[in-house]
Amino acid sequence: MAKTRFIELFSAISVLATSAACNSLTKLDDYTIAPGATGTDTESVCVSNAKCTDDATLAHGSGDKVPAVCVKQTGHCVELLSEDCDTITGDYASDDAVVIGSLFSTKGAQAATNIQRQQSAELAVGQINDVGGLPLNGATPQKLVLLSCDESTDLTRAGNHLVGELKVPAIVGPNTSQDTLDLSTAVSVPGGTVVMSPTAVASSVGSLIDEDLTWLMVPTDVQRAPLMISQINALEKELTAARATTTVKLGVVFRDDALGIGTRTSLNGLVLNGKPISDAVNLGNRVHINAYDFSAADQNAIVDEYLAFLPDIIVLAGTAEAITRVMVPLESGWPASTPRPQYVLIDSVKVPELITAVTDNDELRARVRGTGITPAPASKAVYDAFKVDYQVAYPGSSIISGMGPAYDATYAIAMAMVAEGDPQPSGESVKAGLRRLQGGDMQIDIGATRVLAAFQHLATGDSIEARGTFSNLAWTKDGTVQGGTLEVWCIGAATGKPAYQSSGLSFDVMTGASQGQYTACQ
Repeated sequence: MAKTRFIELFSAISVLATSAACNSLTKLDDYTIAPGATGTDTESVCVSNAKCTDDATLAHGSGDKVPAVCVKQTGHCVELLSEDCDTITGDYASDDAVVIGSLFSTKGAQAATNIQRQQSAELAVGQINDVGGLPLNGATPQKLVLLSCDESTDLTRAGNHLVGELKVPAIVGPNTSQDTLDLSTAVSVPGGTVVMSPTAVASSVGSLIDEDLTWLMVPTDVQRAPLMISQINALEKELTAARATTTVKLGVVFRDDALGIGTRTSLNGLVLNGKPISDAVNLGNRVHINAYDFSAADQNAIVDEYLAFLPDIIVLAGTAEAITRVMVPLESGWPASTPRPQYVLIDSVKVPELITAVTDNDELRARVRGTGITPAPASKAVYDAFKVDYQVAYPGSSIISGMGPAYDATYAIAMAMVAEGDPQPSGESVKAGLRRLQGGDMQIDIGATRVLAAFQHLATGDSIEARGTFSNLAWTKDGTVQGGTLEVWCIGAATGKPAYQSSGLSFDVMTGASQGQYTACQ
């Protein structure tokens, strides 16, 4: 220890003696500004976040404070806010602050679901800082800072700001499978940053050559497939009996990206009308499968095809646009003389737009069901506590899918950093620390109440068994979740206002066992 302190002191004295500004050292009193240090490309050779902020503010000349930090890996000042990143949570002025990022589509069509996910990550950061911050191998805990960014305009640009310029060790997000793949391939894996998506489900994410840097927080499309297939077959049995027929027609409409493609391919094992869906009896005849461009202004070609095809069951695998551009116009144009279709959906269309579509339309509401995650029995108390904390922090906000996993991912990153104890955390230390959140003797519930106990245990070098809002935080070697519980959800209106509810049927991913039975929401 004495030798280490001598080296540190000698290095600091050497830097001061040559009047050079810092490279990796921090907390010196003076620093210099490189020529041309203006705007967002400020090239200040830095030593303190406060000084970086002062100089960035001066360079902009508007009088408004411009938050900036000293990035220790480069020795340069970097402004926190950018075209895509507009919200800071935590004390960025602290020189020991650890900056991480969140990356969600918080503008445009998907904002209604992703703002709450961002807020869930912000809630976790606030709770961690309220107990002092991150005890990273030092006497004084370090503050955690979250820079929240929008990915909807330019994913690569937002990612490069977080990874390339700010060198963040970890990111919570993105929200879609395709964006998770694209960010990982182009930005986060080459930059050595851990990405934890709370809502991506494509099994292809687990197949990335990613140096263990890309992680999922919820079961994949492959893990979900048995429950969805069982629901399609249950509807097949119900409809053939009710309509005195021997066959049904199925339509599968999927978003042409990793999310939709993963769901579509997970249904390849479906047997319908007594034959595999690939059989000529089905494919192209009784089964239509259609990809759609999610950026298109409408899906009129698919709608017209399905108004001619008139399927009995429709699977929608997309996000909000699957409701507004497929379901809504289909329902509007459906002939009155033909029985209307039953819909089987995925979690990512469990959105406000669907609630709007079924409002004052109980007949449609009764024809909608979907599959998605639900808290495992052991996690229910954790999820309930999170919901209370969120409602207190953001009064009047609704609880939607993906919020609990975003909260869990933020806590997981923080605990992983504490487990490794690196005062300048990197993607390498975060990914190593994540493996310490499973297999331990001590069970720790995610949240403000037990976070200090988790930090204390992890700081000693031990592992824990972390229990999140939906399941234990345990991953396979490829970064996909080991277990979890799925449910079949429906839309009830017992109070007169439509709301998502459980049907009572659940599925354990680890054991493959179903529990309960489907009961239509009232």
